Amino acid sequence: MREPTALVIGEALTDIVHEADGTVLSRPGGSPANVAVGLARLGVPTALLTRLGADVNGGALREHLEQSGVRLREAGTEPPERAPTAEARIGPDGAATYRFDIDWNPGQIRLDPVRVVHTGSLATAIEPGAAAVEAALAAANPGTLISFDPNVRPSLGLPVEDIRGRVERIAGLAHVMKMSDEDLEWLYPAESVGDVAARMHEAGEALFLVTRGARGCALSTPRWTSEIPALPVTVADTIGAGDAFMSGLLFAILTAGGDQALRDGNVRQDAAEAWATTALRSAAITVGRRGAQPPFLADLAEDAFR
Repeated sequence: MREPTALVIGEALTDIVHEADGTVLSRPGGSPANVAVGLARLGVPTALLTRLGADVNGGALREHLEQSGVRLREAGTEPPERAPTAEARIGPDGAATYRFDIDWNPGQIRLDPVRVVHTGSLATAIEPGAAAVEAALAAANPGTLISFDPNVRPSLGLPVEDIRGRVERIAGLAHVMKMSDEDLEWLYPAESVGDVAARMHEAGEALFLVTRGARGCALSTPRWTSEIPALPVTVADTIGAGDAFMSGLLFAILTAGGDQALRDGNVRQDAAEAWATTALRSAAITVGRRGAQPPFLADLAEDAFR
């Protein structure tokens, strides 16, 4: 197996999904795990630093990740007794709401040489792991592209001021950052997308993106802004949509060699719009399927949307 090009840090968990019709299903998930699976399916050699439980759910997660081609790095001194879970309830419009049961204690994190490190969601919110992740990013090699998706979860019950502070500190370490419009509404309820973008660029973000569901996405650098419409799709559910956007985006960046431009803070608008278009295509495929099922490389073929 080739050495990883990408390292994803964060939770892998079991989604216990309550469908709108009353059906209950269990599926592998977790935002960082979904991103790792998405990257691996697109042909990017990827490792996931995570914690898997010693129970049946943990075994199923391990099998899912390994079958998708993800190399596992299990963090901490020993696995927890049970795998973390997310109880997801699907509304009539396909949107999901979550409740979590997770212990995130990876210990000290050492970063191996890779082209890109991605993290976010519960891994950057729940202590003591959140502090360990932040410290690892701060110690990353300058030649490593750092990617961040806060993917905030108000249902954790953590103070918004604490999450906002962590988000802004990691924004100062990352080169590319994606938020959803729900993230913005919770973290910065009185600010526009432009206001938040300016805040993130001032922190040092080279490329900032906001996903807007059926309205596509907005993207910006300190020098320009742009908007790209979403592709038309029949929504099965929205589980993993933002994660598929993220893996599609990172795949496009790496394929085009855009990591150097992002580290240098010199991103061309046409290049970034092309990356975001691939990300939107990846998300569109995923929302058309039940559960977090990011596309394989063949699925991203443009002909699939003609």
